[in-house]
Amino acid sequence: MEMKVETDWIELWQGSHGFRNVPHKHDDWMQVTLPIKGIVHFTQEDRSYGLRQGNGLLQPPGTEHHFYLGEQSSVIIMKVREQGAGGMASINPQFTAGSEHDIRQHFHAEDMVGRFRGWMLALIQGQALADPLAVQEVEQDVVAYLGGMLKLEDRKSSMPPGICDPHLVRALAYLHDCYADTINIDELAGIALQSRYHFIRSFREATGTTPYQYLLKLRITEAMNRLKRSDATIAQISESLGFSSASQFHRSFSKITGVTPQIYRQQ
Repeated sequence: MEMKVETDWIELWQGSHGFRNVPHKHDDWMQVTLPIKGIVHFTQEDRSYGLRQGNGLLQPPGTEHHFYLGEQSSVIIMKVREQGAGGMASINPQFTAGSEHDIRQHFHAEDMVGRFRGWMLALIQGQALADPLAVQEVEQDVVAYLGGMLKLEDRKSSMPPGICDPHLVRALAYLHDCYADTINIDELAGIALQSRYHFIRSFREATGTTPYQYLLKLRITEAMNRLKRSDATIAQISESLGFSSASQFHRSFSKITGVTPQIYRQQ
């Protein structure tokens, strides 16, 4: 069995027993192979590894590798572009996956399974709903996870509690002005003069939430006003506020308010 979701910046893949591939390499991507059950028989640059649950292995770009899965085995593979605004360089512009990193990486298998399921679901929903901000937040969550795994040096935000950075204030103003439009994380990061990785970090520190959740709350707040003060249908309100479908609007509204739009309008 195989599961796979990919974007411009990341690829998530899970395979189980019986899978085998041929020697190959990825020139622009780094890969981390994470066994979550059983044994992965892995060959990297002509060296063989018997990887067990919780024992990961890093494949820097250009590294030839292949593997097969033993009986009742399962593995998660995460691929991330090394360079570019949405890749590992968003954490550290000088990042290069290579000799300075230990290729052996230990991880908690149950935690990884939970994260993987959440990422897959969010990516599938975000792609199906053509919601770039939701997809980009998953991309950066994956990048941040790998950054923590590799113990990359990352500068902490110096912004004090509250929103004191004038560039971040401009990004917030843009969100408040354009929340009904399709918004791209790179637009917001550009306004804030930060990489997308550091923008999400500083935004969360300043507001207590992610840009995507902040955007949803702006849309739902306005939807609540329109439900009470206008005769527009729920479908019309949903479409005018940038939701890709009425079902997405219903899910978001119910999650944030605890009631459906219909019930809220009748209260």
